[in-house]
Amino acid sequence: GYNVIHAWTSLKRLLNEASLEAARERLVNRLSVLGLVSGEDVTVVFDSNRAAAGSEEVVEGVRVLFTRKGHSADHAIERIAYRSTEAGDPITVATSDHFQSDLVRGMGGAVISALELERRVIEAEAEMSRRVKRYSR
Repeated sequence: GYNVIHAWTSLKRLLNEASLEAARERLVNRLSVLGLVSGEDVTVVFDSNRAAAGSEEVVEGVRVLFTRKGHSADHAIERIAYRSTEAGDPITVATSDHFQSDLVRGMGGAVISALELERRVIEAEAEMSRRVKRYSR
């Protein structure tokens, strides 16, 4: 999640002008549109350096995970990718980390960059706007 926040200009600006929490909330909100339009399950993982135990909740249809203190989001994503590919469920991971990309691909998962994820979110938002206009007529 934090890699995406730093990769997307609008979220990075929000991070600098408002707060980390505001940037996280906006990311989840935008990812929820992607999930609604695509019909895919969306999960975002954040590192946590505060909580001894990790947390998980569903916000606007997006599964939001915070890792346990001392555990990285990268490792959590790798575990999710491993479980998914073992179960035969296709998974796409958005990361610009080359090591993690190679690892996920080696497990049989697909990888897109943070900027490709942003492009897909923008397309989903445009599609959602078209649907709203169509149904409001």
